[in-house]
Amino acid sequence: MPELFTVGEEINHHAGDPQCPECLEAYPEPCRCGGLIHAAGGEEEDTDDTLLLTTKCDKCGRSEEELGEE
Repeated sequence: MPELFTVGEEINHHAGDPQCPECLEAYPEPCRCGGLIHAAGGEEEDTDDTLLLTTKCDKCGRSEEELGEE
């Protein structure tokens, strides 16, 4: 049974599963820490009507945004 964790409000992401059935297309993707970054579809849109994604690594817990700030 896979270990489940939360990305945004979605609770059914599968930690360590490179084929996580809950992730959006093109996810999960590798994280620098060795984990996988999972993505949940955003309900919100930015000013350009682009859906906002919520991302989270299943190992370190950081988002793509946090990783990009380093």
